[in-house]
Amino acid sequence: MEMTDKAKAYSREKHRLAIIGLIFSPFMLSLFIILGFPPYIRYISSLVSSNDYINLLAFFSLMSLAYYIVRAPMAYYSDFALEHKFSLSNQAFKDWVKKEAKKGIVSFIISTPLIFSLYTFIRYWPLCWWLLAAILWFFTSILLAKFAPVFIVPLFYKYSPIKNKTLKDKLLKLASGAGFRVKDVYEINISRDTKKANAALMGIGKQKRIVLCDTLLENFNEDEIESVMGHELGHHKLRHLMKLISSEGILTFVTFFITNMLFLRLHAAAGYTRLSDFESLVLIYAIMCVLGIFTLPLQNAFSRKLEKEADLFTLETAGDNQAFISTMKKLAEQNLADTCPGKFYEIMLYTHPPISRRISFAESFKSIP
Repeated sequence: MEMTDKAKAYSREKHRLAIIGLIFSPFMLSLFIILGFPPYIRYISSLVSSNDYINLLAFFSLMSLAYYIVRAPMAYYSDFALEHKFSLSNQAFKDWVKKEAKKGIVSFIISTPLIFSLYTFIRYWPLCWWLLAAILWFFTSILLAKFAPVFIVPLFYKYSPIKNKTLKDKLLKLASGAGFRVKDVYEINISRDTKKANAALMGIGKQKRIVLCDTLLENFNEDEIESVMGHELGHHKLRHLMKLISSEGILTFVTFFITNMLFLRLHAAAGYTRLSDFESLVLIYAIMCVLGIFTLPLQNAFSRKLEKEADLFTLETAGDNQAFISTMKKLAEQNLADTCPGKFYEIMLYTHPPISRRISFAESFKSIP
């Protein structure tokens, strides 16, 4: 399908900003280290208390604040100004600030016990800290997948049962036919922030819930919404979440192992005296950010494979490709998506196959016996 000039311009800027975003964290952290910023922050935090963990909390707070301040201009342009420039956002500036502050607080609350644990591992088990950290990271991913829809998403968006009973019954029947019992079908109001559309089957076990954005309900017909949910059900039916967590778990163990080897070599070069110094945590994070750039193509490739499987599931379940094709075209138009990105951007940034390829796949589905 042909892209509009507006979609092309938006995609170009989004792609460039995404690549800059990948490089930003390791670059800024490396700059902090070269300029001697972490030892200075450690000295200030050491004045707070004689307790190492209270001082670590102060160190982590100050480093996080410094990082957010430096990152703020790019976040503002990428997440607010650019979206308004292309008429994709309805969000007021004060609401954007509140949401960013809330995201920062939630991230800080989740990260603090992980930072404390990492420091403890390095301090008391310096030979195997990386293994313990990888195990903790893996189980944290599982817990977040299970509980984020219940506890974190409602902090940003309010769930409300959908009013369209006919659609609700259709989606519950669709879920039941795929072998799932879901808690309910909910709507979340994202139109106050964005004009983009989305939907999801969230949660694990008894906490599974179908969630539809109001932007999807307003602009898509029932067959198209069923097609979207068929795709989401496919992810759960084919156990994609656990496959993703497992694959990322393997990458996490490998990443922490390599991080440990590089950490031992770079620690002294950075001017740090002890492995358990607070500033060592900054070095570890910087190394992991760099390694993350190299593992990202693998993660994206695996994700695109799973997305294609979910597309096939919804096509087989529906038995008709027209609703799927019209959904893809509407999503591309409404989200100003790049329907045919360059190979480099696809490899580095895309967790889903490009929309043009998904449409071609659906069109060829007619010939599948």
